[in-house]
Amino acid sequence: MKKTGICKKEVFTPPEKCIVVFKSSFFLFLLFACGIAGLLAQGNDSTDPKKYALVIGNGNYAGLSRLANPVNDANDVADALGKLGFTVDRLYNASQEQMDNAVMRLKNRLSVSQDAYGFLFYAGHGVQSNGENFLIPVDANIPGENHLRSRAVSVQVILDDLNDAGNGLNVIVLDACRDNPFGWSRSGTRGLAVVGRQPADSIIVYATSAGQRASDGEGRNGLFTAQLLKNIEVPGLEVKDMLNRTGSAVSQASNRQQIPAIYNQFFGEAYLGSRPVAPVPLVFEAGAANIATGSLEIHTVTGGTVEIVGMNINQSVDMPAWGSLPIERINAGSYRVVMRYDDGKTEEKSIEVGREQSAKVEFQYRPPAPKPEPMPVQPRQPRQPKPPVERQPIAPEAARLNTIGASVGSSFAAPWVVGTVEGTIAPWKYSFFGLGMDVGLVSGAPDLEHLTLYPFARYALFVPFDNTIGWYAGAGAGYMYTSYALAGEGEASEGSIVADFSTGFILGGITVSYSIRTDFNSASNKFAVGYLYRFK
Repeated sequence: MKKTGICKKEVFTPPEKCIVVFKSSFFLFLLFACGIAGLLAQGNDSTDPKKYALVIGNGNYAGLSRLANPVNDANDVADALGKLGFTVDRLYNASQEQMDNAVMRLKNRLSVSQDAYGFLFYAGHGVQSNGENFLIPVDANIPGENHLRSRAVSVQVILDDLNDAGNGLNVIVLDACRDNPFGWSRSGTRGLAVVGRQPADSIIVYATSAGQRASDGEGRNGLFTAQLLKNIEVPGLEVKDMLNRTGSAVSQASNRQQIPAIYNQFFGEAYLGSRPVAPVPLVFEAGAANIATGSLEIHTVTGGTVEIVGMNINQSVDMPAWGSLPIERINAGSYRVVMRYDDGKTEEKSIEVGREQSAKVEFQYRPPAPKPEPMPVQPRQPRQPKPPVERQPIAPEAARLNTIGASVGSSFAAPWVVGTVEGTIAPWKYSFFGLGMDVGLVSGAPDLEHLTLYPFARYALFVPFDNTIGWYAGAGAGYMYTSYALAGEGEASEGSIVADFSTGFILGGITVSYSIRTDFNSASNKFAVGYLYRFK
C-alpha cells in the first residue's frame, strides 16, 4: 500500500505525529494482509467439492421443427459454469447415442466423490408419454408413441443414473417444455409431466410448470435461460436461492404466463460458485481533512487495485470482486479514480466531491469469458458392418382404420356425379366395417336425368404397409333407390338391392377407390377420390 502524501510538509503534521500515524497504518496494513491471506486460503481450500456438468443444446432437428436458441442457451450456460469451477462436457445437436454416453460420463465422474456437485442442463425438444418425460435427439425418427423408449432419452433413466452416482448434489435443469412436435401426439399433449421418482439430494427445474409451454425467446436466449444466466454467477448465492430468484424473474418477465417448476429433494446448503465471506474493512488514509469535506463511495464488480489521486491524495487500495470502499470524510474537490485489473484492463473516471455532499463511482468491467477448450479428438474407429435392419412390428393403431370422410367420383357405365359420405369402425385388427351413403345425379341418356340414393354397408380387409399407406378390399350391399322426377316423368321411382365389390388405397388421409355394383341384371363401375379423417 502506497503511503505517498500521508506525511507531506503541506499537511503541517509534526514529526512525532507522523510516526504515530505510520505505526497505526502499518498495523492496519498487517490486519489487511492477514485478511487477504485468509481469503486466499479459503478459496484454495482442498475441501471444496469437485464440480462436473453436462450441457446439451439440441436445435437443428432433421425431421422436426427447428429451434433457434437451444445451442446458444447451452453454450452460454456452459461458459457460466466454467467460470464457477465446473468441468463442463458440452454437446450440441446430439444424437441419442451421444446423449446416452455423455450421461454415463457424468455419472462416472460424480461417483468418484460423495461430496461432488453435478449439473445437467438441456435445451431442446422434450415430450411426455403416460407420465414419463423424454428428451429428443436431433436425428430421432419416432413414427409413434410406442417408439419413444427406444429412440429418445428417458429423463427418468437419467435421474436414476445420477442417483446411483451417490454424490452430494445434482441439479437438473430442463428448458424443454415446448409444444409436442409429433403429429401422433395424443390430445394435443404438450410440456413435460410432473417428476416421477425424484432422487435424493437433487433439485430438478423445469423452465415452466408441468404440462405448460415455455417460450423459446425472441433474442439470443430462451426466456428461462436468459434469467438463469443473470443469477447463476452472482457470488455468495446459495443454489436454492439462485433458482428461486430465476423463477421469480421468469414469472415477472412473462407477466405470470410462464412460471418455472422447481422440485427440491436437497435439504443441505450448497454454493455453485464462491461462498459468502465476511467483508474485510478496506484501509484508506484520506490525509488531513479541512472544514470543506464530503464523502466518496467506490464500487467495483471485478476485483483489482483502485488508485485515488487529487487534493493532496495519491493512494492505492486493493479491492475484491463486488467490493465497496466508503470514504466518510474527504476534502471537497476534484479527483481522478483509476481501477486497474489483473488482466491489464484499466478504467479511469473523474469525480467532483462537493462540500457536505456524497459522490459515488461505479466500475462495471467484467473480464471476457475464457474460450472453451476444444473437445479431444477421438481416434477413428474402423467401420463396423451395419447390423441387419429388423422390420418393426405394425403398431396396433396402424392395423385398424377408424375414419369418417367424403369422396367424389363418377361411373364408367354412365356418367354419374356421385358424392359419398362414409364412416368406418374397426372392431378387429386388419379389417373394418363401413356404413355410407351415395347421393348421385345420373344422366344415362340424353333425355334421362334422375337422382339416386344408395345407403350401403361394407366389410373389408385392411393391409397397412406402414403408418401412412394401406390397401383394402371388401364386399358389401345396399339398396339403390332411383327417382325420375328430374326427367319430367312425374314421381316415378324404383329401387333394388345391389351388391358391390370395392378395392382401394389409403395414402395418409387420401383415398383412391374402385367399385363394381350389380343388381344381378346389370352392372356399373365407380371410380372415386376422397378424404378420410382418421381418429383414435
